[in-house]
Amino acid sequence: MAAHIDRVRTSVEEFLIKYPVVDDLVSKASEKTKVGKVNLVMGALGFTAVWLAIGYGSPFLCDFIGFVFPAYLSFKAVESADTRDDTQWLTYWIVYSYFGILEFFSDYLLFWIPFYSLIKCGFLLWMMNYNGAAIIYSKCVRPFLAKREAAIDKVVERIEDAADKMDDYIPTSKDD
Repeated sequence: MAAHIDRVRTSVEEFLIKYPVVDDLVSKASEKTKVGKVNLVMGALGFTAVWLAIGYGSPFLCDFIGFVFPAYLSFKAVESADTRDDTQWLTYWIVYSYFGILEFFSDYLLFWIPFYSLIKCGFLLWMMNYNGAAIIYSKCVRPFLAKREAAIDKVVERIEDAADKMDDYIPTSKDD
């Protein structure tokens, strides 16, 4: 058990080094509370895990975690000169979108899975931090789309043509 806790501590320390903005926030909270940074983060993670497992609004909290932090990191990626992080976050959003579509259609079944919000949040964190999105993209999404790319392109082209034809029927106001 101690070895597992040490691995978690090491992961938290690596996370704080990787994301200085988060480290700054945790440092300020640590100074005010007089609790070590790693212990503060581990306590917050424990509280969040319990809330996701049994708390009111856990689906919202899970979606918030899976959206807000990646959205901020996507912003940072777009603003940076390095394009590798752009690819990482584009891949995340592609997989996130497909997961959202699957979740929408299976919501009535997923509702019955105990601790679903906790499981989903763990999945989203894995996609964010452990290259999970790239794995799912390369093993599932990319092969699926590659097989159907030509057919999808034809449908998109038909939709664009129909939209162009609709422009002819929509009246526009003329300046006098």
